[in-house]
Amino acid sequence: MGVSACVYCNCLEKGLLTSQPKAEWNVYVDSDGSRSTQAIDLEAELEFDRWNESACGHEFGVYARASIGNVSLAGMLRKMLSAKEIGKIYPVLLGHVLYNGTHGGDSVPMELMPQLQAEVFQHAGVRCDEQSVEAFLRGFEQTMQALCVDAKALGRPICF
Repeated sequence: MGVSACVYCNCLEKGLLTSQPKAEWNVYVDSDGSRSTQAIDLEAELEFDRWNESACGHEFGVYARASIGNVSLAGMLRKMLSAKEIGKIYPVLLGHVLYNGTHGGDSVPMELMPQLQAEVFQHAGVRCDEQSVEAFLRGFEQTMQALCVDAKALGRPICF
């Protein structure tokens, strides 16, 4: 268990699908950036899911996927960033990314992306003398930077 993140593609809006959805599926882009359906029966929903898996070059429309860390690593990072006065510097990282080591089904909304990017940039100043922890900190920083770049480029939130 741990925290995984993704950014959904914008192939539907850009007209980059390999096949078009059926009109009766009423396909739309959900608030998390994923393709969704307003189909009213189970068979149509299942058919949509089969289509959505390979509707573009991104499996299920996932443009980028990354592991943030397992429960222990996410907890350790949350503890480090929450310490002393430093916690005030990272409200989005602590409140949306690291608040729980196993969360899912939520996202960092687009309006918070500039703040998240600033916090990730500031995170580069957090250091640890223990080599394995330092390696995790730098890996987390690189992962979050890449997700922020993808989210901004596609106009999509980072989802968990």
